[in-house]
Amino acid sequence: MKIVKVEAFPVSLPLKKPFTIALGTMTHSPHAVVRITTEEGIVGYGEASTWHVVYGYDQHELVWATEQYLGPAVMGMDVTDMEAILIRMNTVLPKNLMAKAGVEIACQDARAKALGIPLYRIFGGALKKPVEVIEVVDIVPFEEAAKMAVQYVKDGFRCIKIKIGLHPKEDAERVRVVREAVGPEVRLRVDANQGYDRVTAMKACQAMEKYDLQWIEQPLPDWDLEGLAMLAEALWTPIAVDESIYTLQDVYKVARAKAADVINIKVAKCGGINPSLKIAHAAASVGIPCFLGGCIETGVGTAAALHFGACAPNLFPALEIAGSGAFTDDIIERPFISTEGVIELPERPGLGVVVNEEKLKYYSGIEG
Repeated sequence: MKIVKVEAFPVSLPLKKPFTIALGTMTHSPHAVVRITTEEGIVGYGEASTWHVVYGYDQHELVWATEQYLGPAVMGMDVTDMEAILIRMNTVLPKNLMAKAGVEIACQDARAKALGIPLYRIFGGALKKPVEVIEVVDIVPFEEAAKMAVQYVKDGFRCIKIKIGLHPKEDAERVRVVREAVGPEVRLRVDANQGYDRVTAMKACQAMEKYDLQWIEQPLPDWDLEGLAMLAEALWTPIAVDESIYTLQDVYKVARAKAADVINIKVAKCGGINPSLKIAHAAASVGIPCFLGGCIETGVGTAAALHFGACAPNLFPALEIAGSGAFTDDIIERPFISTEGVIELPERPGLGVVVNEEKLKYYSGIEG
């Protein structure tokens, strides 16, 4: 089961519509798809999803890090030795958890394929099947936001995330129109993507509390744990953090600061499935529940998130997985499309997806 080849592909998939958050607008979702091959000929796929306006690097930098450092570091290692692989990657390249996630997920895929079992069984089996997922209303005009939300409810979704963080008064109005459009039974979450300062955040969050939100996510910059703690103390609505949490150590920093009531785990952001499970357990040990966030992944990243979300403890229902519906096309043979707000967990070995090699080459700009 030794690794004999590591490849990385900079994939950009076009979205059906532009996607706007407080930090910018995306028209193509950027990824680094990793493909490893073992000496037995088993091929495993992984994915590192990113967006430079949020994480500070694009998919080309993730590919470069994989090809220059992470791939050579794990060459010759056994894909079943996951902890040793993680230690080796951390030794040759500190930080850059997203690049490491691509390699880690590919190794997970390969070792589950070797055993002939779906990946979630390696981690103790599924706690939830099928998997409930959400849809997102991004920063759009009010009328469009209401129409999007109503359509999502008609499609069977019972939980919706609303993007905020640009203009506090407009944000509060967008939340109001969505709540009125979908009624009181649909769960609503909001996410400011670090868009406010302390004064603005307090006013905006207080204005939105009347709309019965599950939580308000990352209203302040990732470093401002003191300000987040101030909001968590002042508001009835729970405060969630995303960009403030990357590692196991971050969980304890946030907990000590009393800066969050809920933690967002993203498999891509946190370095893969094993590191994400450690974060979930660490958060449980300090009494902070978690939820699964998404990075608008391709079918490869979506499969990894589904397997993690199905078997991880301490997670709220309704995983933030877009599936293949956000794209005009995907790189897998059977795209993930939700039905009545749920996605079926893949049951084939490994991640349970078949990558279309021609599409992988096409969307990464490789000729032939």
